[in-house]
Formats: sequence, C-alpha cells, structure tokens
Amino acid sequence: HYYITNNLRFVNDMKGTEAPNNWLIACEKEGVNQAHSSDPKCRAIFYARTTSAALSALGCFLVLFIIIVYKKYTRFTQRLVMYLLLPTFVISAVSVYPYISDSTISCEVAGFFMNWGLLSQRLIILCIVVHLLVFTFNQTRPKCLELLFHVVTWGLSFCFSIIPIPGHHYGSAGVWCWIKGVTHYEDELRLGCFYIWVWCCVSIEIVCFTIVVVRVRRLLRRFQGMSSSNPEVEETKRRFKKYIYPLMLYPLVNFILAIPVTANRIQNWVNEGHPVFGLFLCHSIVFPLWGFCNAMMYFMNKETLLQLHPYNVWEGIISWRRSSSQKRQISSASNDQAPDIDFAYAGGAVTNPSALHSATMDSESDME
Repeated sequence: HYYITNNLRFVNDMKGTEAPNNWLIACEKEGVNQAHSSDPKCRAIFYARTTSAALSALGCFLVLFIIIVYKKYTRFTQRLVMYLLLPTFVISAVSVYPYISDSTISCEVAGFFMNWGLLSQRLIILCIVVHLLVFTFNQTRPKCLELLFHVVTWGLSFCFSIIPIPGHHYGSAGVWCWIKGVTHYEDELRLGCFYIWVWCCVSIEIVCFTIVVVRVRRLLRRFQGMSSSNPEVEETKRRFKKYIYPLMLYPLVNFILAIPVTANRIQNWVNEGHPVFGLFLCHSIVFPLWGFCNAMMYFMNKETLLQLHPYNVWEGIISWRRSSSQKRQISSASNDQAPDIDFAYAGGAVTNPSALHSATMDSESDME
C-alpha cells in the first residue's frame, strides 16, 4: 500500500500538480539571494515583505522616540502603546532581515524572536482590551494591573518560545523563519506554542471588546437624556473620548489586518502543498505592516504629529537631557539628606519622586 500510494503521488506530480509549488520552492532554495531570484513571484514576495517591514520598523521607532523624549511613558496608556510597539519592532526587524536558509543558526534565532514577538503582541492587545473593559466600568485602574500585564505577557511568550529550541525545531517555514512544521511533532509545537494561545486571546478579546462597545453605547444613550450642563456627564464624555476611543483603534485595526493572514493560513491548511500566490503576497504585505498602522493611528492627533517637527524634537531632547541631569542631582542629594526631607525639583518643592509616582498612580495624568 505504501509503495502504490507513493507511486500514485509521483504520477500525479508528473501530471503537473507540482507546478503551483515551484515559486515557493524557489523562494525556499534561494536563501539570501531572494532579491535576485529568477522567479518573479519570489522577488515580489521578498520586496513586499521587506518594504512593509521597513515602514513598520520606521513607524515603531518614531513612536517609541516620541514617547521616550517627551516622557509620555509616565502615563499608563502610553506605556501600553510602548509595550505593544516593542515586540512589533522586533517582528519588523526579523521580517526585513534577508531570508536565511533553515540550515543556519540565524534562522533559528529569527524564528525564536518571531514566535516571541507574535505571542507578546497578541497578549499585549489582550491586555489593552482588558484595560478598556476595566476602565469602562470603574474609570480607574488597580495598581496591580500593570504588574499582572507584565507577568502574563512577557512570561508566557518567553516560556512558550523556548520550548522549540531543544531539537532545533526553529528554521525555514515557507518564506519566514519560524517553527519548521516538517514533522508531526513540529505541527504540534506550532499548535501548542502559538495557535492555541492566539485563538484563546482572540476569543477573549472579541468578548471583552463587545462588552466595551455595548457599555459605551448604553452610557452615551443615557447621557443623551441628561442636561448638557451637567458637569459629571461632560466629564465622563471627555474621559471616554480621551481614554477609551483611541485605544479601541489598536485591537480593531489588528483584527482587520489579521484577515488576509488568517485566510492564507486556512488555505494552506485546507489545500496543503498548493499555495495561492495572491494570498501569500497579501500575507507578505500585511503581516509586517502592523507597526506602520499603529504609528499612523498614534500620529492621528495633530498635537502629537507636530512633535515630529525638527525644532520640537530638538527642544524635547534638550528638555529630556536637562531633566535627566536634575534627577541625577536629586539622587545624589538624597544620599546626603534624610529620606523625609523634600527636594526642589523643576522650580518647585516636591517629595521623593518614587513616592510621588506611587501617590499619583490612579490620577488622571497617569490614566491619560
């Protein structure tokens, strides 16, 4: 039976069923020479992937630069955006790197960072949706929530990304470096170290996101029957507009960008060995583009966009350096004084910076 089955498969391949695979096989064999491949489809996928990844890396860098220079990381939602862009930047860097054949250590390292980045990105989006849910009902944030986000995001993603390392299961996975999927055990690794967690996260995100949307619509409908001069109503509307609506865009755009990627994965699973070039091309364009789209959403605010002006950037760098110098002076002064003595900072008397930060953890500036 084994002999007949393999011979029938060989005859079918000789009849032409292998033709649709030629471009993908060429991409896998070309290695670092994909840009100069003789197959135009392989070159198209290579340039589409690297261009999207370069745009995504640039977008992530600009957003991270603005958050750090202008010290927006003191606000919780800005830190959430920063946490989201860190693994997104890693994914973009891995995607823009020339494709390496599965026989090299570089592809294994790239596969590890790819799996870690994708899992971290998915878990952080889940954390953003959970934050939206908590804030929609309580309009405050528990102090332990951020620590819980760190443990769940970085802990789970790292633990499940190191499992395929023993046995060298990271390697060539089509046009990317990831878990190879050559053996049945590697298929199980893909399922247990990535897909199950992604599906669980997406399911929870859909439920939480639906609850947030329903809750916000009910509140807005209730506010319509109230007087517009009510300060409490106006304050709630302002907080929702400032805190809820911008963060809702990140998981929503992520859902939209995941459609072509999911469609390609489903086609590969249903009709294994017969990839569709159009789906692979869309996958190659959209998959690394998340960082660029996140940057576009971040700079939708006109004030934030103006912060990219060279003059404002230079002023921000000078202010950041001056503030860092003042902090070092405060730190050195605190070693010579009692811990309960107040220190002068930025022209005014404030208490110990760490105590001040903990005291304003749930303030409006932190939730902004």
